[in-house]
Amino acid sequence: MIISPVFDKESDKPLYMQLYEYIKNEITSGLLKPDSKLPSIREASSTLKLSKTTVENAYSQLVAEGYIENYPKRGYFVCDLSEYNFDGGTVKNTVEYHNEITYLNDGVDRESFDASTWKRIYNKVISDRNTSINTSCSAQGEEFLREEIANFVNTMRGGNTTSQQVIVGAGIQYLLGILIGIIKDDYNTVAFEKPGYKKAEFVFEDYMFNIRHIEIADSDFPIGQLRKSDAKVIYISPSHQYPLGTIMPVNKRMELLDWAYKKNGIIIEDDYDSMIRYGGMPIPSLQGLDKNDCVVYLGSFSKMLLPSLRISYMIIPKKLLPKYNEIKDRYTQSTSKIDQLVLANFMKDGHMVKHLRKIKRIYKKKNSSLTADLKSLFKDKIEIISSDSGLHIVCEARTHKDKDHIIKDAQNSRILINIISKDSNRVMFSLNYSGIDLKDIQEFTVLLGKVLFE
Repeated sequence: MIISPVFDKESDKPLYMQLYEYIKNEITSGLLKPDSKLPSIREASSTLKLSKTTVENAYSQLVAEGYIENYPKRGYFVCDLSEYNFDGGTVKNTVEYHNEITYLNDGVDRESFDASTWKRIYNKVISDRNTSINTSCSAQGEEFLREEIANFVNTMRGGNTTSQQVIVGAGIQYLLGILIGIIKDDYNTVAFEKPGYKKAEFVFEDYMFNIRHIEIADSDFPIGQLRKSDAKVIYISPSHQYPLGTIMPVNKRMELLDWAYKKNGIIIEDDYDSMIRYGGMPIPSLQGLDKNDCVVYLGSFSKMLLPSLRISYMIIPKKLLPKYNEIKDRYTQSTSKIDQLVLANFMKDGHMVKHLRKIKRIYKKKNSSLTADLKSLFKDKIEIISSDSGLHIVCEARTHKDKDHIIKDAQNSRILINIISKDSNRVMFSLNYSGIDLKDIQEFTVLLGKVLFE
Protein backbone atom coordinates (compact mmCIF):
# COMPACT_ATOMS: atom_id res chain seq x y z
CA MET A 1 0.00 0.00 0.00
CA ILE A 2 1.29 3.48 -0.86
CA ILE A 3 0.57 6.62 1.15
CA SER A 4 1.18 9.94 -0.58
CA PRO A 5 0.41 12.98 1.56
CA VAL A 6 1.40 16.49 0.53
CA PHE A 7 3.34 18.19 3.32
CA ASP A 8 3.35 21.91 4.04
CA LYS A 9 6.92 22.55 5.15
CA GLU A 10 6.02 26.18 6.03
CA SER A 11 3.24 25.16 8.41
CA ASP A 12 3.59 25.49 12.17
CA LYS A 13 2.06 22.02 12.43
CA PRO A 14 4.78 19.35 12.94
CA LEU A 15 5.32 16.93 10.06
CA TYR A 16 4.36 13.94 12.16
CA MET A 17 0.97 15.57 12.88
CA GLN A 18 0.43 16.24 9.16
CA LEU A 19 1.16 12.59 8.39
CA TYR A 20 -1.04 11.43 11.29
CA GLU A 21 -3.99 13.56 10.08
CA TYR A 22 -3.58 12.39 6.49
CA ILE A 23 -3.69 8.68 7.41
CA LYS A 24 -6.52 9.26 9.89
CA ASN A 25 -8.61 10.96 7.18
CA GLU A 26 -7.86 8.15 4.73
CA ILE A 27 -9.16 5.64 7.30
CA THR A 28 -12.27 7.57 8.41
CA SER A 29 -13.25 8.34 4.81
CA GLY A 30 -13.06 4.64 3.93
CA LEU A 31 -10.22 5.00 1.41
CA LEU A 32 -8.04 2.83 3.63
CA LYS A 33 -9.90 -0.41 4.20
CA PRO A 34 -9.87 -2.52 7.39
CA ASP A 35 -6.83 -4.82 7.64
CA SER A 36 -4.91 -2.82 5.03
CA LYS A 37 -1.20 -2.94 5.80
CA LEU A 38 0.65 0.37 6.12
CA PRO A 39 4.21 0.73 4.87
CA SER A 40 6.86 -0.10 7.45
CA ILE A 41 8.46 2.81 9.28
CA ARG A 42 11.65 2.33 7.29
CA GLU A 43 9.75 2.16 3.95
CA ALA A 44 7.58 5.21 4.72
CA SER A 45 10.63 7.14 5.89
CA SER A 46 12.44 6.42 2.63
CA THR A 47 9.45 7.04 0.34
CA LEU A 48 8.25 10.24 2.02
CA LYS A 49 11.75 11.62 2.73
CA LEU A 50 10.97 11.88 6.44
CA SER A 51 12.97 10.75 9.44
CA LYS A 52 12.03 7.44 11.00
CA THR A 53 11.23 9.30 14.25
CA THR A 54 8.64 11.44 12.43
CA VAL A 55 6.93 8.39 10.92
CA GLU A 56 7.09 6.52 14.22
CA ASN A 57 5.47 9.48 16.04
CA ALA A 58 2.58 9.53 13.55
CA TYR A 59 2.07 5.77 13.69
CA SER A 60 2.26 5.74 17.49
CA GLN A 61 -0.45 8.40 17.74
CA LEU A 62 -2.69 6.41 15.40
CA VAL A 63 -2.10 3.26 17.47
CA ALA A 64 -2.88 5.16 20.67
CA GLU A 65 -6.18 6.42 19.24
CA GLY A 66 -7.17 3.01 17.87
CA TYR A 67 -7.04 3.73 14.13
CA ILE A 68 -4.26 1.24 13.44
CA GLU A 69 -2.71 -1.66 15.31
CA ASN A 70 0.88 -2.83 15.49
CA TYR A 71 1.43 -6.58 15.24
CA PRO A 72 5.00 -7.57 16.21
CA LYS A 73 7.00 -8.95 13.24
CA ARG A 74 4.03 -8.29 10.91
CA GLY A 75 3.63 -4.54 10.83
CA TYR A 76 0.94 -1.86 11.11
CA PHE A 77 -2.63 -2.64 9.99
CA VAL A 78 -5.80 -0.54 9.72
CA CYS A 79 -8.38 -1.40 12.40
CA ASP A 80 -11.93 -2.37 11.46
CA LEU A 81 -14.00 0.71 12.30
CA SER A 82 -16.83 -0.07 9.88
CA GLU A 83 -19.51 0.06 12.59
CA TYR A 84 -18.61 3.66 13.40
CA ASN A 85 -19.89 6.71 11.57
CA PHE A 86 -17.26 9.39 10.93
CA ASP A 87 -19.34 11.69 8.72
CA GLY A 88 -20.75 13.78 11.57
CA GLY A 89 -23.84 11.61 12.14
CA THR A 90 -24.68 9.60 15.21
CA VAL A 91 -21.93 7.31 16.30
CA LYS A 92 -23.13 3.76 16.71
CA ASN A 93 -20.76 2.99 19.51
CA THR A 94 -18.22 4.87 21.59
CA VAL A 95 -14.93 3.39 22.66
CA GLU A 96 -12.40 5.20 24.83
CA TYR A 97 -8.77 4.28 24.41
CA HIS A 98 -6.47 4.71 27.36
CA ASN A 99 -3.21 3.50 25.85
CA GLU A 100 -0.16 4.61 27.78
CA ILE A 101 2.20 6.90 25.92
CA THR A 102 5.49 5.40 24.79
CA TYR A 103 7.85 8.30 25.34
CA LEU A 104 10.76 8.92 23.00
CA ASN A 105 13.17 9.74 25.81
CA ASP A 106 12.12 7.23 28.48
CA GLY A 107 13.56 3.81 29.29
CA VAL A 108 17.17 2.81 28.70
CA ASP A 109 19.34 2.69 25.59
CA ARG A 110 18.19 -0.10 23.27
CA GLU A 111 21.70 -1.30 22.54
CA SER A 112 22.96 -1.20 26.13
CA PHE A 113 21.63 -4.55 27.33
CA ASP A 114 23.67 -7.68 26.60
CA ALA A 115 20.79 -9.98 25.68
CA SER A 116 23.00 -12.88 24.56
CA THR A 117 24.77 -13.10 27.92
CA TRP A 118 21.46 -12.83 29.76
CA LYS A 119 19.96 -15.65 27.65
CA ARG A 120 22.97 -17.87 28.29
CA ILE A 121 22.73 -17.36 32.06
CA TYR A 122 18.95 -17.79 31.94
CA ASN A 123 19.31 -21.18 30.20
CA LYS A 124 21.92 -22.20 32.77
CA VAL A 125 19.60 -21.29 35.65
CA ILE A 126 16.55 -23.14 34.39
CA SER A 127 18.64 -26.19 33.45
CA ASP A 128 20.41 -26.48 36.80
CA ARG A 129 18.50 -28.78 39.17
CA ASN A 130 20.18 -27.13 42.14
CA THR A 131 18.36 -23.84 41.50
CA SER A 132 15.02 -25.41 42.52
CA ILE A 133 12.95 -23.31 40.15
CA ASN A 134 9.97 -25.52 40.92
CA THR A 135 9.72 -23.98 44.41
CA SER A 136 8.53 -20.53 45.42
CA CYS A 137 10.72 -17.52 46.20
CA SER A 138 12.09 -16.48 49.52
CA ALA A 139 9.89 -13.69 50.89
CA GLN A 140 13.00 -11.61 51.54
CA GLY A 141 14.62 -12.41 48.18
CA GLU A 142 16.96 -15.19 47.11
CA GLU A 143 20.00 -15.45 49.36
CA PHE A 144 22.33 -15.66 46.35
CA LEU A 145 21.07 -12.34 44.99
CA ARG A 146 21.06 -10.67 48.41
CA GLU A 147 24.71 -11.64 48.86
CA GLU A 148 25.61 -10.16 45.47
CA ILE A 149 23.66 -6.96 46.20
CA ALA A 150 25.39 -6.54 49.56
CA ASN A 151 28.78 -7.06 47.92
CA PHE A 152 27.86 -4.61 45.13
CA VAL A 153 26.74 -1.88 47.53
CA ASN A 154 29.80 -2.35 49.76
CA THR A 155 32.22 -2.35 46.82
CA MET A 156 30.66 0.14 44.42
CA ARG A 157 28.77 2.45 46.76
CA GLY A 158 31.00 2.44 49.85
CA GLY A 159 28.28 0.72 51.87
CA ASN A 160 28.46 -1.32 55.04
CA THR A 161 25.90 -4.11 54.96
CA THR A 162 25.24 -7.85 54.97
CA SER A 163 22.83 -10.01 53.00
CA GLN A 164 20.61 -10.34 56.10
CA GLN A 165 19.78 -6.62 55.81
CA VAL A 166 18.81 -6.79 52.11
CA ILE A 167 15.15 -7.09 51.07
CA VAL A 168 14.33 -7.63 47.38
CA GLY A 169 11.10 -6.46 45.75
CA ALA A 170 9.45 -5.26 42.55
CA GLY A 171 9.92 -1.52 42.77
CA ILE A 172 10.65 1.10 45.40
CA GLN A 173 6.98 1.71 46.19
CA TYR A 174 6.45 -1.96 47.09
CA LEU A 175 9.50 -1.91 49.36
CA LEU A 176 8.36 1.29 51.07
CA GLY A 177 5.13 -0.50 51.94
CA ILE A 178 7.19 -3.14 53.76
CA LEU A 179 9.27 -0.46 55.50
CA ILE A 180 6.14 1.31 56.72
CA GLY A 181 4.94 -1.99 58.15
CA ILE A 182 8.19 -2.11 60.15
CA ILE A 183 8.23 1.49 61.47
CA LYS A 184 4.58 2.57 61.69
CA ASP A 185 4.29 1.78 65.42
CA ASP A 186 7.12 4.20 66.22
CA TYR A 187 6.82 6.93 63.56
CA ASN A 188 3.92 8.78 61.91
CA THR A 189 5.53 11.82 60.25
CA VAL A 190 7.98 11.88 57.34
CA ALA A 191 9.85 14.75 55.67
CA PHE A 192 10.41 14.99 51.91
CA GLU A 193 12.60 17.25 49.84
CA LYS A 194 10.69 19.79 47.78
CA PRO A 195 10.98 19.30 44.88
CA GLY A 196 11.36 15.58 45.39
CA TYR A 197 10.17 12.11 44.41
CA LYS A 198 6.37 12.31 44.53
CA LYS A 199 5.73 8.59 43.98
CA ALA A 200 7.48 7.79 47.25
CA GLU A 201 5.51 10.53 48.98
CA PHE A 202 2.24 9.04 47.71
CA VAL A 203 2.99 5.74 49.46
CA PHE A 204 3.38 7.44 52.84
CA GLU A 205 0.22 9.47 52.19
CA ASP A 206 -1.69 6.26 51.48
CA TYR A 207 -0.55 4.90 54.85
CA MET A 208 -1.81 8.09 56.55
CA PHE A 209 1.62 9.47 57.48
CA ASN A 210 1.90 13.21 58.08
CA ILE A 211 4.01 14.80 55.33
CA ARG A 212 6.46 17.67 55.94
CA HIS A 213 8.24 19.39 53.04
CA ILE A 214 11.80 20.70 53.25
CA GLU A 215 12.36 23.18 50.44
CA ILE A 216 15.81 22.89 48.91
CA ALA A 217 17.88 25.10 46.67
CA ASP A 218 21.03 23.96 44.87
CA SER A 219 23.13 21.72 47.17
CA ASP A 220 22.41 23.72 50.32
CA PHE A 221 20.10 21.33 52.16
CA PRO A 222 18.40 23.34 54.97
CA ILE A 223 19.08 21.07 57.92
CA GLY A 224 17.72 23.83 60.19
CA GLN A 225 14.24 23.41 58.64
CA LEU A 226 14.37 19.68 59.32
CA ARG A 227 15.37 20.24 62.96
CA LYS A 228 12.44 22.62 63.46
CA SER A 229 9.94 20.13 62.02
CA ASP A 230 8.29 17.33 63.99
CA ALA A 231 9.47 14.70 61.50
CA LYS A 232 11.70 11.88 62.68
CA VAL A 233 11.88 10.19 59.27
CA ILE A 234 13.22 11.80 56.10
CA TYR A 235 13.24 10.54 52.50
CA ILE A 236 16.20 11.96 50.63
CA SER A 237 18.43 11.38 47.58
CA PRO A 238 21.82 12.83 48.61
CA SER A 239 24.06 11.41 45.88
CA HIS A 240 21.92 12.66 42.98
CA GLN A 241 18.94 14.69 44.11
CA TYR A 242 15.73 14.07 42.21
CA PRO A 243 14.86 16.09 40.21
CA LEU A 244 17.49 18.84 40.58
CA GLY A 245 20.48 16.52 40.13
CA THR A 246 22.51 18.14 42.93
CA ILE A 247 24.89 16.39 45.33
CA MET A 248 24.75 16.84 49.08
CA PRO A 249 28.21 17.83 50.41
CA VAL A 250 29.80 15.76 53.14
CA ASN A 251 29.31 18.35 55.88
CA LYS A 252 25.55 18.31 55.29
CA ARG A 253 25.58 14.51 55.25
CA MET A 254 27.26 14.45 58.65
CA GLU A 255 24.74 16.97 60.00
CA LEU A 256 21.91 14.82 58.69
CA LEU A 257 23.33 11.69 60.33
CA ASP A 258 23.75 13.63 63.58
CA TRP A 259 20.11 14.74 63.38
CA ALA A 260 18.95 11.12 62.95
CA TYR A 261 21.09 9.93 65.87
CA LYS A 262 19.87 12.63 68.27
CA LYS A 263 16.23 12.27 67.20
CA ASN A 264 16.35 8.48 67.18
CA GLY A 265 15.18 8.97 63.61
CA ILE A 266 15.37 7.21 60.27
CA ILE A 267 16.97 8.44 57.04
CA ILE A 268 15.62 6.79 53.88
CA GLU A 269 18.38 7.15 51.29
CA ASP A 270 17.16 6.80 47.70
CA ASP A 271 20.38 6.19 45.77
CA TYR A 272 18.77 7.41 42.54
CA ASP A 273 20.95 7.34 39.39
CA SER A 274 24.06 7.52 41.56
CA MET A 275 26.27 5.23 39.46
CA ILE A 276 26.27 7.43 36.34
CA ARG A 277 28.66 10.35 36.74
CA TYR A 278 30.58 12.08 33.95
CA GLY A 279 32.83 14.28 36.05
CA GLY A 280 34.58 11.93 38.46
CA MET A 281 33.80 8.90 40.58
CA PRO A 282 30.31 8.14 41.96
CA ILE A 283 29.68 9.77 45.35
CA PRO A 284 29.79 7.21 48.23
CA SER A 285 26.47 6.39 49.84
CA LEU A 286 25.17 7.92 53.05
CA GLN A 287 24.60 4.38 54.31
CA GLY A 288 28.36 3.78 54.35
CA LEU A 289 28.93 6.86 56.53
CA ASP A 290 26.30 5.80 59.05
CA LYS A 291 27.84 4.68 62.36
CA ASN A 292 24.60 4.68 64.36
CA ASP A 293 22.37 2.29 62.35
CA CYS A 294 19.97 5.02 61.16
CA VAL A 295 19.92 4.69 57.35
CA VAL A 296 17.53 2.72 55.15
CA TYR A 297 19.09 2.39 51.68
CA LEU A 298 17.02 2.02 48.49
CA GLY A 299 18.46 0.86 45.17
CA SER A 300 17.11 -0.35 41.84
CA PHE A 301 18.27 -2.06 38.64
CA SER A 302 15.62 -0.30 36.51
CA LYS A 303 17.84 2.47 35.14
CA MET A 304 21.08 0.60 35.71
CA LEU A 305 20.02 -2.47 33.73
CA LEU A 306 16.40 -2.77 32.49
CA PRO A 307 13.13 -1.16 33.66
CA SER A 308 11.23 -4.29 32.60
CA LEU A 309 13.28 -6.42 35.00
CA ARG A 310 11.47 -4.82 37.96
CA ILE A 311 14.02 -5.73 40.62
CA SER A 312 14.75 -3.23 43.39
CA TYR A 313 16.17 -3.67 46.87
CA MET A 314 16.11 -2.13 50.32
CA ILE A 315 18.82 -2.36 52.97
CA ILE A 316 17.46 -1.84 56.47
CA PRO A 317 19.45 -0.99 59.63
CA LYS A 318 20.27 -3.95 61.86
CA LYS A 319 18.08 -2.51 64.61
CA LEU A 320 15.00 -2.97 62.38
CA LEU A 321 15.71 -6.65 61.60
CA PRO A 322 13.81 -8.10 64.61
CA LYS A 323 10.67 -6.19 63.66
CA TYR A 324 11.04 -7.16 59.99
CA ASN A 325 11.42 -10.83 60.89
CA GLU A 326 8.13 -10.59 62.80
CA ILE A 327 6.19 -9.31 59.80
CA LYS A 328 7.99 -10.60 56.69
CA ASP A 329 5.75 -13.65 56.28
CA ARG A 330 2.86 -11.27 55.62
CA TYR A 331 4.42 -10.42 52.26
CA THR A 332 4.79 -12.58 49.17
CA GLN A 333 7.91 -12.05 47.09
CA SER A 334 6.94 -9.82 44.16
CA THR A 335 9.81 -10.61 41.76
CA SER A 336 10.54 -13.70 39.71
CA LYS A 337 12.81 -16.24 41.35
CA ILE A 338 14.34 -17.10 37.99
CA ASP A 339 15.11 -13.43 37.23
CA GLN A 340 16.65 -13.01 40.68
CA LEU A 341 18.96 -15.97 40.11
CA VAL A 342 19.89 -14.83 36.61
CA LEU A 343 20.73 -11.37 37.96
CA ALA A 344 22.77 -12.87 40.79
CA ASN A 345 24.84 -14.91 38.33
CA PHE A 346 25.16 -11.87 36.05
CA MET A 347 26.64 -9.91 38.97
CA LYS A 348 28.81 -12.74 40.31
CA ASP A 349 30.41 -13.35 36.91
CA GLY A 350 31.47 -9.71 36.61
CA HIS A 351 29.03 -8.72 33.87
CA MET A 352 27.44 -5.92 35.91
CA VAL A 353 30.73 -4.03 36.25
CA LYS A 354 31.35 -4.34 32.50
CA HIS A 355 27.80 -3.24 31.83
CA LEU A 356 28.23 -0.11 33.97
CA ARG A 357 31.36 0.86 32.05
CA LYS A 358 29.48 0.35 28.78
CA ILE A 359 26.42 2.42 29.67
CA LYS A 360 28.56 5.22 31.06
CA ARG A 361 30.19 5.55 27.61
CA ILE A 362 26.82 5.41 25.85
CA TYR A 363 25.11 7.96 28.05
CA LYS A 364 28.08 10.30 28.11
CA LYS A 365 27.80 10.58 24.31
CA LYS A 366 24.07 11.22 24.52
CA ASN A 367 24.54 13.75 27.30
CA SER A 368 27.21 15.63 25.35
CA SER A 369 25.15 15.60 22.14
CA LEU A 370 21.96 16.81 23.82
CA THR A 371 23.61 19.61 25.79
CA ALA A 372 25.57 20.75 22.72
CA ASP A 373 22.41 20.83 20.59
CA LEU A 374 20.48 22.74 23.25
CA LYS A 375 23.21 25.38 23.44
CA SER A 376 23.58 25.58 19.66
CA LEU A 377 19.88 25.75 18.77
CA PHE A 378 18.54 27.87 21.60
CA LYS A 379 21.56 29.81 22.92
CA ASP A 380 20.43 32.04 25.81
CA LYS A 381 16.79 30.84 25.62
CA ILE A 382 17.75 27.68 27.54
CA GLU A 383 20.21 27.47 30.42
CA ILE A 384 21.50 24.04 31.45
CA ILE A 385 21.45 23.89 35.25
CA SER A 386 22.68 20.33 35.85
CA SER A 387 23.98 17.71 33.43
CA ASP A 388 27.06 16.05 34.91
CA SER A 389 25.43 12.90 36.32
CA GLY A 390 22.45 10.61 36.03
CA LEU A 391 20.21 10.04 33.03
CA HIS A 392 18.42 13.38 32.98
CA ILE A 393 19.41 17.01 32.69
CA VAL A 394 17.91 20.03 34.43
CA CYS A 395 17.31 23.18 32.38
CA GLU A 396 15.68 26.57 32.66
CA ALA A 397 13.94 28.00 29.59
CA ARG A 398 12.84 31.57 28.98
CA THR A 399 9.26 31.17 27.76
CA HIS A 400 5.88 32.78 28.28
CA LYS A 401 4.07 29.57 27.39
CA ASP A 402 1.99 28.35 30.35
CA LYS A 403 2.67 25.11 32.20
CA ASP A 404 -0.48 23.26 31.09
CA HIS A 405 0.21 23.91 27.40
CA ILE A 406 3.82 22.77 27.77
CA ILE A 407 2.72 19.53 29.43
CA LYS A 408 -0.01 18.90 26.84
CA ASP A 409 2.28 19.59 23.88
CA ALA A 410 5.00 17.42 25.43
CA GLN A 411 2.59 14.49 25.70
CA ASN A 412 1.38 15.00 22.13
CA SER A 413 5.02 14.96 21.01
CA ARG A 414 5.77 11.92 23.21
CA ILE A 415 8.36 13.81 25.25
CA LEU A 416 8.62 12.95 28.95
CA ILE A 417 9.25 16.23 30.78
CA ASN A 418 9.04 17.06 34.48
CA ILE A 419 8.15 20.69 35.26
CA ILE A 420 9.97 21.67 38.45
CA SER A 421 8.82 25.30 38.61
CA LYS A 422 7.11 27.87 36.37
CA ASP A 423 6.66 31.62 36.60
CA SER A 424 5.48 34.17 34.06
CA ASN A 425 8.54 34.01 31.83
CA ARG A 426 10.64 31.03 32.92
CA VAL A 427 10.21 27.31 33.35
CA MET A 428 12.62 24.93 35.09
CA PHE A 429 12.34 21.32 34.01
CA SER A 430 14.13 17.98 34.10
CA LEU A 431 14.41 15.91 30.95
CA ASN A 432 15.28 12.25 30.54
CA TYR A 433 17.53 11.41 27.61
CA SER A 434 18.33 7.75 28.23
CA GLY A 435 15.85 6.34 25.71
CA ILE A 436 16.65 8.62 22.76
CA ASP A 437 18.73 7.10 19.96
CA LEU A 438 21.95 9.06 19.57
CA LYS A 439 21.22 9.72 15.89
CA ASP A 440 17.82 11.23 16.74
CA ILE A 441 18.95 13.68 19.42
CA GLN A 442 19.07 16.74 17.15
CA GLU A 443 15.58 16.09 15.80
CA PHE A 444 14.37 15.47 19.37
CA THR A 445 15.90 18.78 20.45
CA VAL A 446 14.07 20.65 17.67
CA LEU A 447 10.80 19.00 18.76
CA LEU A 448 11.51 20.00 22.38
CA GLY A 449 11.93 23.59 21.24
CA LYS A 450 8.45 23.55 19.69
CA VAL A 451 7.04 22.17 22.95
CA LEU A 452 8.66 24.93 25.01
CA PHE A 453 8.35 27.97 22.75
CA GLU A 454 5.59 27.54 20.15
